[in-house]
Amino acid sequence: MNQPFFSIVIPTYNRPDRLKNCLQSISNLDYPRDRFEVIIIDDGSSMSLEPIVTPFHQQIEITFITQANAGPASARNTGAAKARGKFIVFTDDDCQPKPNWLNSLETQFTRTPKSLLGGKTLNRSERIICIQPPVNY
Repeated sequence: MNQPFFSIVIPTYNRPDRLKNCLQSISNLDYPRDRFEVIIIDDGSSMSLEPIVTPFHQQIEITFITQANAGPASARNTGAAKARGKFIVFTDDDCQPKPNWLNSLETQFTRTPKSLLGGKTLNRSERIICIQPPVNY
């Protein structure tokens, strides 16, 4: 049986270094590359984030969208509208998902497919890392 296809939606605004760290973490996910996509929404940054995103195209499937600044909720909605996955997962550009992130979500969605799942964020001073396990809501 194929693993479910995930759409990872990431809003971003003027934080190239954080976005790069987030994409590096996502490129290290322990999940089949053909079973997830990444949708990045640049919410009107003052500098081009394309140079940050381009190198990751060789490692993961990325759709890069720019929009006029409208806030992270609007950016998430823009990304969700483009998502092709069975499941849409949201993370922020300052998060660094652990390698087992999508596997953990897959396990929880298999157990409770009609649930809304959320995780826990651990703030470690200058580094913010999104950690699991997911929690059913």
